[in-house]
Amino acid sequence: MSPEAVNYIGIAEAMLDRARRSMLAEIYEHAARNAYLTALNATRAIIFEKTGIAPKTHSGTRAKFHELIHEGMGFDQELARFLSEGFDTKQGVDYGPEVVLVSRTQAENYVNRAAAFLAAAKKSCE
Repeated sequence: MSPEAVNYIGIAEAMLDRARRSMLAEIYEHAARNAYLTALNATRAIIFEKTGIAPKTHSGTRAKFHELIHEGMGFDQELARFLSEGFDTKQGVDYGPEVVLVSRTQAENYVNRAAAFLAAAKKSCE
């Protein structure tokens, strides 16, 4: 794995750790947000490993990731959907316009999906 991809995986692991700590603190909005950031950074690792570039924006990252899948890169479709769903939740939590509340159940689901996404990303980068 390239040093850049290793770095993105490291960031993803740190975000997953933050998400888990937020769960313990019962700050579910932060847990969901950090779960999404886990997937985002894991995606950047995949993209860098496959193309030698890493998009800087959320939308550019999602677009390039889905382009790679469309071109034949194997990746679980349910996990791939988490990238878009997580982004929507992060945007709501961060910017509103209404207060977005995340339940414990939803946050647990996000953290579990983020962990699965990270594991799949590591395999994809091998």
